[in-house]
Amino acid sequence: MENTRPNALILAGFDPSAGAGVLSDVKTFEAHDVHGFGICTALTYQTGDEFIGMNWVSADVITAQLLPIIERYPIHVLKIGIIENFKLMRHWIDLIKGFYPMCKVVLDPVLSASAGFDFHDETTIRQLDKVLKKVDLITPNWKEMQQLSDNDPLEEAIKISQSTHVLLKGGHHPTEKGTDSLIYKGNITKIEGRPIEVFEKHGSGCVLASSISSYLAHGKSIEEACRLGKIYIEDYLASDPSKFGQHHFITIS
Repeated sequence: MENTRPNALILAGFDPSAGAGVLSDVKTFEAHDVHGFGICTALTYQTGDEFIGMNWVSADVITAQLLPIIERYPIHVLKIGIIENFKLMRHWIDLIKGFYPMCKVVLDPVLSASAGFDFHDETTIRQLDKVLKKVDLITPNWKEMQQLSDNDPLEEAIKISQSTHVLLKGGHHPTEKGTDSLIYKGNITKIEGRPIEVFEKHGSGCVLASSISSYLAHGKSIEEACRLGKIYIEDYLASDPSKFGQHHFITIS
């Protein structure tokens, strides 16, 4: 019998601590009643507190993982995390869209680790411009948006929003911490946080992007998915004082 839940395809790194990357994404999708298929793009060596190093998975191996899945299972949403080459990412999006044209694409642009390890240089970051129109939503935080350009992060997000929806996360915002901005074609919608106590988590960006992707897989609009994802990540951040949060299963109507 075929799976009756929507399916998500994840292109992301493997984090042995399971706080971020493919393992974290799959847990988040399961909590939202979505089946997650995980394609490994990098092998990392890290804990919840320390990033030690990594090896990229070759493009041929990524494609070898990818093809059997998309040839066999319908994909409703593609969630992309850490990836070595944005030009190849465009190829994989086109490949998946060739099978499933209505598949939504969410890009969580992991440009550096919180411990200070940079995954991309200026050359690879410039490749991102050519991919944005193939993406439905990009979810950078304030610091990542600063890496994408010398402009003010909000100004850069408004510029990018001419090509795709941008959820500029407010966790590092200098004056409105915790308030996210959903931007499209220059129009800004503020998504404010609730007044609850939260704790810093390893991989929180992965969890938020996967929660939003889950709601998109269930047919929610981008704005509704971002608002519901905001609630989910806040509950996750409040769930445990350690670097690892606890997922909670939700019912999506």
